[in-house]
Amino acid sequence: MKNCLRLIALCCLIIGFGFEVQSQGLDFSQIQSSDFEISYKRKEDNSIDFNFKKNLYGSFFVSIKFDKLENAKQYICHKSISGVQGRIFNLRAIESLKKITFSYSYRYIRGKYSPRLKKDFVYLLPYKCNTKVDVQTLGNLDEKMSNEGPDSWKSFQFSTEESEPILAVRRGLVVEVVDKYKVDTTKDYIFNRSVNKVLIEHKDGTLARYTGFKGGSIKVKAGQYVYPQEELGYSGKYDAEKGYQLHFCIYYLNTSNIRKFNSLEVKKNMYAYLNPRFHWKGGESIILPRNDYVAESTEELIMQEFSRREKKKYLKGELN
Repeated sequence: MKNCLRLIALCCLIIGFGFEVQSQGLDFSQIQSSDFEISYKRKEDNSIDFNFKKNLYGSFFVSIKFDKLENAKQYICHKSISGVQGRIFNLRAIESLKKITFSYSYRYIRGKYSPRLKKDFVYLLPYKCNTKVDVQTLGNLDEKMSNEGPDSWKSFQFSTEESEPILAVRRGLVVEVVDKYKVDTTKDYIFNRSVNKVLIEHKDGTLARYTGFKGGSIKVKAGQYVYPQEELGYSGKYDAEKGYQLHFCIYYLNTSNIRKFNSLEVKKNMYAYLNPRFHWKGGESIILPRNDYVAESTEELIMQEFSRREKKKYLKGELN
């Protein structure tokens, strides 16, 4: 059939690097093809709309490449998309009376393209005020085994003696929730993939991953907006060791590498990690491992990303 359009739908690119040593790790969930779809629609002027539809919350970077293209200018699309559906771009015909013939491939990965990072942002510890927390940094299993971990890797383990409420460190959109696992506390694990977690996307494009919730304790759902100090769930045990843990990191798409998708060096650095500034009782800075901190919050820090209306509602106790 002449002028038929051939679609080459490459499988999605979700880089599964970043597993932590002795932790639940950054187990990037594999996205099913049914959850993300790019399609096209030919219009009367022979231009073609490229559209997306997804059953996933949050921002995604999409790269569309034309392997064959006739009657249109060569075009490579790199773009962030959000929402559940919409138009990505319109491909216009050079000669409007003739059809465009083409074939294309696409890739996608969670995160915002060209995130505008607020590197001076001050985060709250993910606990209620006056909660004493032991802080450790976590190594990267990929780096330990094969020297293939991301260059900027930074992840934390927060430990408490009892199960404590875990609170949002910053306002954002809940984009992923896993709450189906129960920990076998009779065993010791170097790495355990079966853990409960919450992933939150912030306004500047960073993603905060909270890992290690007690089974059945998570109180938020994907698609829900949360505010700083809003309760997400309760910390759980990782294995037979005493104490309750939360594993936590903040990361974002590394724009300098994201267009390439190829070499090992590029793939391991698709995401970059932050070493964020935290506020605690008596101080505010990058936190150091093997130290105890006491959680504290202030109205100023809670409201630092609020609109005027939100600030008024919060101060009146009306912000949900």
